[in-house]
Amino acid sequence: MRKILSLSAALAAMFSLIAQSPFPCELSGGEGDPAMGGLSQIQVGQYHDNSNYFNIIELYQPVTLVSAKVFANGAGPRTLALFSPDGDVLMTQVVDIPDGESTVEFDWNVGPGSVGLGCLSDNPQLWRDDLNSDINYPYEIGSYGAITGTSIQGDNEFNYYYFFYDVTLAPQGPTVNSGGYPCDNVELMDVETLSNLGGGDNGNDCWGWVDPETGREIAIFGRSNGTSFIDVTDPTDMKYFANLPTATNASLWRDIKVYGEYAYIVSEAGDHGLQIVRMPNLMGLPTDEVTTITPDGYYDGFGNAHNIMINEETGYAYPIGTNTFNGGLHVLNLVDPLNPVLVGAYDGAYSHDIHPIVYNGPDDDYAGDEIVICFNGYNGIAIVDAEDKDDIQLISQLTYEQSGYTHQGWVGENQRFCFFNDELDESNFGNNTRTYIMDIEDLDSPVIIGYFEAPVESVDHNMYIIGDKMYQSNYLSGLRVLDVSDAETGNLELVGYFDTNPESDAPSFNGTWSNYPYFPSGNIGVSTFTHFFMLRPSDAIAPNPVAIEESETEWRAAVYPNPVQSTIQLEGFNGENHLALYDVEGQLIKVWEGLPVMAGLNLTVGDLPDGMYVLKGLETKRFARFIVAK
Repeated sequence: MRKILSLSAALAAMFSLIAQSPFPCELSGGEGDPAMGGLSQIQVGQYHDNSNYFNIIELYQPVTLVSAKVFANGAGPRTLALFSPDGDVLMTQVVDIPDGESTVEFDWNVGPGSVGLGCLSDNPQLWRDDLNSDINYPYEIGSYGAITGTSIQGDNEFNYYYFFYDVTLAPQGPTVNSGGYPCDNVELMDVETLSNLGGGDNGNDCWGWVDPETGREIAIFGRSNGTSFIDVTDPTDMKYFANLPTATNASLWRDIKVYGEYAYIVSEAGDHGLQIVRMPNLMGLPTDEVTTITPDGYYDGFGNAHNIMINEETGYAYPIGTNTFNGGLHVLNLVDPLNPVLVGAYDGAYSHDIHPIVYNGPDDDYAGDEIVICFNGYNGIAIVDAEDKDDIQLISQLTYEQSGYTHQGWVGENQRFCFFNDELDESNFGNNTRTYIMDIEDLDSPVIIGYFEAPVESVDHNMYIIGDKMYQSNYLSGLRVLDVSDAETGNLELVGYFDTNPESDAPSFNGTWSNYPYFPSGNIGVSTFTHFFMLRPSDAIAPNPVAIEESETEWRAAVYPNPVQSTIQLEGFNGENHLALYDVEGQLIKVWEGLPVMAGLNLTVGDLPDGMYVLKGLETKRFARFIVAK
């Protein structure tokens, strides 16, 4: 047996060569006296008969909502509440309010971020000022925050004032925070609001790209109405410089992945298709202004898609959740990156997310095959063999107790374990955030061996792995970093976090959507519904390389250069006298026999058409994939 160090070794080596955070994760804050803000007395309006709307408060740091004054028409209990800006309930308190003017004591710890303060009672009979009153937003509350408007959409957003007067805030602290956000081993580098990054109703997915010529790091941030390209080379001063509008309509969902120098973008918007952006084309754009761009390529073989994954080893893209093939795998060959070609499909089930890999794990039956782990929502998990794109085969399926909606997952670098989450088990079963551990030593019989349950109940969303660290985006609890090195015993350990939404950890669909932890600098881009963050984990929780055990007789070799124009040089085929060349459809193209195969041997392949090929040793079963691109 031998041991191979994963890609995390290369990344970890660079993680200390970065800028220092202007916001250390440390105990700070808590100084200052309480402050009061908002309207003080009622003007023109009415005792309101519904609780449909509320005031929005923007909090600049962790604070305590101490109290507020109300005016009631009749004594009795009212259910007062703190909301997300979208109306999700974060906190509640039933208060017996007397008739007339009174002060409600809250003592709620919240912020920073945007929250709504309102009522849940059907007929609250609390005073609301209307458009005939003298209302002038924003109302600053000392240095702690401001009442910025209401939850009303449209022209009346700033014409009303709801229920709570003389709102009093006080500093919470001191707390362990970075820039006001609760943290542990993760620091804030920079943050921008959605409105400053192209706007739209919400932010969603994110991914990243590094310019191989200059080393510039570019974050790609999905929004309801388009895609933002942000230069984060200096993570303390991100620069939004390019905007790609949506192909059709706005949508809550947009997803991005990168293959080589191309970004691929899908959306749930009807008839959206696949937008393709050649990233080097953006490198000449100014970064002090925003340029609206158009796609360099487009694929219209589907309309809407929930997601897209790309196997960068093989050059296949997998749009999923599309309006084709029952929402299953829609397999595209990216040999010509601007002109994807449909080469296969799997319609056995709708897939919400997937992880395609070239399998080099412990199950020898599938060594070297392209395996796709499918996270299929209400239908649990399916594992398929996609090596033959014309005949994708189901290997196994798995479900589990308290299955709500299997959302997303990631295979660890040693390919022994797959980690996944469930988007509805918190709300359906009252669980805290769970990360399941699935043993895939035998792909025909995967087994869940345990789960990690977080101390909070926020909904889990997307997770990715480098070495022995997992980077999770869990809605209202933010970025969570787990150590997965003890997965074999069914144990994971929380080693760091950054709470992007300190107002609540409720099981609500708001907060962070995704993260991109693969920048060589070690910085992490984190997307939320309302902001984009650049974060920096401490060196103490940098990923460690994972040892990957493979059999001596079936380890993968390599060819160089890759892609190639005319001649390849072999590496790892020592002792092999018979080589066979196959195309991506599995058709035999050529055989070499009696070769003195040794390190440095060259083979001419310039006569082959452009495309992807697999070179296999017939004795040892070693193989290497390469692309011919003239």
